[in-house]
Amino acid sequence: MRARHTGLAAAWAAYFFIAAAIGVSPWFNIYDNALSDLGNYGRQGLKAAIFNTGLIVSGLLASITAVLILRGRRHRLVIPWSILLFLAGIDLVSVGILSEDFGAAHGTVSVILFTLFGLTMLVYGVCSLFMKDWGAGVYAIAAFLATLATWIIDWPWTGIAIQETIASLLVSIGLTIIAIRHG
Repeated sequence: MRARHTGLAAAWAAYFFIAAAIGVSPWFNIYDNALSDLGNYGRQGLKAAIFNTGLIVSGLLASITAVLILRGRRHRLVIPWSILLFLAGIDLVSVGILSEDFGAAHGTVSVILFTLFGLTMLVYGVCSLFMKDWGAGVYAIAAFLATLATWIIDWPWTGIAIQETIASLLVSIGLTIIAIRHG
């Protein structure tokens, strides 16, 4: 198994599940909902498993990617962001298991997830700059800042699905860079 393959799969697999969950949820509105509403068993019944499975699969793949990168590391500066990526992957699994039906527990793991994703990008960016990988470093730091801005701006809609999508896409692009450069 190679980190390149698991990393690319981790970066993009969840979107297929999210699209499928949206497809079977005609009530879903990106302006009024959170993505996690798609994984609410009380509202969705067994259809919620589509969304939650995507999070669990992507989280497991991200954690496996981090372990593979750590095992094959060629530089000590890989360690800090790989550990953060591992923790973010485990937390993504937790978001899928502790669906929205779990109330505050789901809210907590969701906030931790986006915090860990942001920190992973920031630390990866700084480490990449120290390793003279300018493109990856600048992208990751810019992705961190854009994600932060996405959550700080007071948007005119009530839901957070758009902010979640922007933040996750920025991280997915970052994970794609990680997979290509370190896999």
